Amino acid sequence: MIWWIVTGVVVIAVVVLVLVVLPVLRRLPGLRRAAMKIRQRAVDTQELQNSVSALQERLAQVSAHVEATRDRAAEIRNPRPDRRP
Repeated sequence: MIWWIVTGVVVIAVVVLVLVVLPVLRRLPGLRRAAMKIRQRAVDTQELQNSVSALQERLAQVSAHVEATRDRAAEIRNPRPDRRP
């Protein structure tokens, strides 16, 4: 008699477990697609960060070049008296 009760409790527990797990299993393909999209966005973000970093370096180079050009233009417009051309 006790075995029937134990078996019944185990069967009910397994049924409840299956009922809880089935909706999660049904959602797995959608979750996988979402994970793939997030992974792709992470790759895109990394590529954009690399591009931004390269652009910042280039901007620093151009800025230094512009500053040197301004200094040289100022020297040409207003030569110092102690320098000879």
